[in-house]
Amino acid sequence: MRSILRLLVLTPALCTTAAFAVDRVSVDMPFSFESRGRVFPASRYDVSLTADRRMLTLTSRTNPGDRLTWVTLSAEKSPMDPDLSMQFNRNGNMPELRSVRLGTYRTPMLGVHSVAGKSPSPARSGQ
Repeated sequence: MRSILRLLVLTPALCTTAAFAVDRVSVDMPFSFESRGRVFPASRYDVSLTADRRMLTLTSRTNPGDRLTWVTLSAEKSPMDPDLSMQFNRNGNMPELRSVRLGTYRTPMLGVHSVAGKSPSPARSGQ
């Protein structure tokens, strides 16, 4: 059975270009996490949308080569919802990134991409 899905709502520093349109936030991740079989260290990350709103990117400020990019889907957002929310699964000791929502855009549910029998590798520039 899948572990309990945990929702981490982060208080981002907003960087907006138009009134009410959030296209970039910065967040301090207080813990390391896994996505696509790679480990991303605790750090400050930027979450941003492309100008056409079709892609969402998570980039480490400490090491800009540590980045993930996804195609976006539209998302519901009530007035009380934070601009950024990230969901993680807790499998063992390493939280696994499951989805990201920025404003009214979100990623699809992210699956496990690790190779069977192989430990997640640390994220490195240029990967």
